[in-house]
Amino acid sequence: MQIIPKVNTLRKGALLYRCIRYRKGFGVHSPFVFNLITKVIEEKCSYYSFYDIELLRKQLLQTRSIGEIVKRESIRAKHGALLFRLTNYFKSKNILQIGTTMGLSTLYLTSYATGLKCIALENVPEFAAIARQAFAKEGRNPVDLRIGNYKDLLPQALNDINSLDFVFFNTLYEQQNNLWLFNECMKYAHNDTVFVFEGIKASRKMRELWEEICACPEVTVTLDLYSLGIVLFNKKLHKRDYIVYF
Repeated sequence: MQIIPKVNTLRKGALLYRCIRYRKGFGVHSPFVFNLITKVIEEKCSYYSFYDIELLRKQLLQTRSIGEIVKRESIRAKHGALLFRLTNYFKSKNILQIGTTMGLSTLYLTSYATGLKCIALENVPEFAAIARQAFAKEGRNPVDLRIGNYKDLLPQALNDINSLDFVFFNTLYEQQNNLWLFNECMKYAHNDTVFVFEGIKASRKMRELWEEICACPEVTVTLDLYSLGIVLFNKKLHKRDYIVYF
């Protein structure tokens, strides 16, 4: 694990030096961010839920009609495990997911405890059908799965959930709508809300989106994990962007 402050331009030699200097959280002055990196992002422990979810993945992969879709579209186990650790660490109760990734990511998000409220939005009916199978087999909490256009579904979902503790944006293909989705969700964020974005470096549009999020005045801390981005709104934290090699 290597952590460096985020800068716009940095020569390779200086980058290597900083990677070594900030390795394992050393040099991160915020105790909150240091603990988040060392106790959540870096953690290697496997929780009881991981085995069941990954067993379900194998079963879906072996299903002839959907195996290739699951292989291509479902969340990586490493990313799913991080989602679990994040919701567990922050004790998130009201969870919103935009894009279900076959439902496996939803299971990771909602498996740390019972009594959670989760609304999952999906705009591809075929993906939603697979997600329903996943929820029926391994869901520890009821998941309110809603199918349709995200811009149509989101206002009602936000009104129903009222206060957002955690939002997972799996919206790589929503190039034109991502900033709108972020801004609408931010209206329901509070001091302890966590946003996670999948694929922040997957395309030029996603990279531009991430830069806009980092510059947002309401955002205090961002962590760029290259393939994932974590956004915090805690006003007790100094505004800063981190790059974390995950």
